[in-house]
Amino acid sequence: MENDHQSEIEKNFKPKGTIAFLVLLLILAAMVWFSVYNLQIERH
Repeated sequence: MENDHQSEIEKNFKPKGTIAFLVLLLILAAMVWFSVYNLQIERH
């Protein structure tokens, strides 16, 4: 019975903190990329 409960928790486990961190990292990377891209366009 203990194992059934454990596997049920693992199935429903969503690491919200990790997902939020990855989303923030992606947004930050996109901002850096667009700022560099924008600088290149302005120089041209």
